[in-house]
Amino acid sequence: MFNSKIIDLVIGVVMGYFAYDRIATGHTGMGIFFAVLAALNLLAFFLKLRTDKNVQKKQL
Repeated sequence: MFNSKIIDLVIGVVMGYFAYDRIATGHTGMGIFFAVLAALNLLAFFLKLRTDKNVQKKQL
């Protein structure tokens, strides 16, 4: 139903919100942890998106 790109995007956005919330409440360590996780998920999303575009161009 959902492909892995959409899941990476959603998890990255949710982790970004958690990072903002933790930093705003004063839990900086956990906020940084969630920010790193969000960045990694968003990086995975963009890499998968770019890989899919390259595969589609080669198939044409």
